[in-house]
Amino acid sequence: MKKNVKGIIGASVIGAVLGGLALATPTVGLLVGTILSTGTINRHISEQVHVALPPVISASGETEEVDDWEASVHTNGPSNIIVQDVVYAPGGHTGWHSHPGILLSSVISGSIEWYDSKCAVHIYSAGDSLTENTQTHYVRNVGSANAHFMVTYMIAAGQPRRIDQPAPACAAPLGLN
Repeated sequence: MKKNVKGIIGASVIGAVLGGLALATPTVGLLVGTILSTGTINRHISEQVHVALPPVISASGETEEVDDWEASVHTNGPSNIIVQDVVYAPGGHTGWHSHPGILLSSVISGSIEWYDSKCAVHIYSAGDSLTENTQTHYVRNVGSANAHFMVTYMIAAGQPRRIDQPAPACAAPLGLN
């Protein structure tokens, strides 16, 4: 009896893993995915900065006060910091995926369409930057040139940079499978 229960549990786990892989959407057209740097911070992070910005002089010569700039990062446990150089060919895409942390990304050349889990699209071009988090998303290059961007990951230590996800229901009508 114990062997049957273990067998059923084992088969269920294998089925769930294979079923998840079957539902995941593939990466297509990735030309470069070079990891440039990787490191681990083996402690909690609690950093906060406040920068007083100088006044801005408007076109009319008036001095305008600008709000201060603030940023904070807090983690609970060790973190991996990874920098990756990414290039997608025209028509290339990431497939649906998520990340176990926060990403900061800058588009160097070309442009990308970034879709959230509700298939809302945001377009980013050379010079634009974006952030990502644990939300499922999809990125594609619909331009006629390569889309080149740099990504800095801050993820929980020991976790993968990327977790493949099944396409949401809204993806099929848009051809985002």
